[in-house]
Amino acid sequence: MKFYLSLVLLITSIGAATASIADTTLYHIVSQKELQTLTKDNIYSPLSIELEGYIHFSKLELIMSYANDAYIDREVLFLLEVTFDDDDEDLRWIGDNPDYYRGLDLTKVGRKAEFTRNQHGLWVLPKVFQ
Repeated sequence: MKFYLSLVLLITSIGAATASIADTTLYHIVSQKELQTLTKDNIYSPLSIELEGYIHFSKLELIMSYANDAYIDREVLFLLEVTFDDDDEDLRWIGDNPDYYRGLDLTKVGRKAEFTRNQHGLWVLPKVFQ
């Protein structure tokens, strides 16, 4: 009986640990101006929602290629770290490119940090994400 009780407790603790690890942490690049002007009632709704129906997110390992391409001409740039529940139906994946199909409640943002530039004018990943 003790063995079965121990087994049940072990399975339960593994399930609980898996649930907390399974949440998805993604990243979104935004300029200070966009974040200020496109946020209402603590919901960030960039123009991509109106044009495409979603907000673009990325894995951390892809962020720098995006920052130094599509965002190279911005003066001030921030990186938002957002953790989504695994069962969030508004987060959808197409290959490595996750998209979020509604405005982002900024209470989901775990960290926000400003990019800096190197001596060549390229964006550098904020230190808190390195």
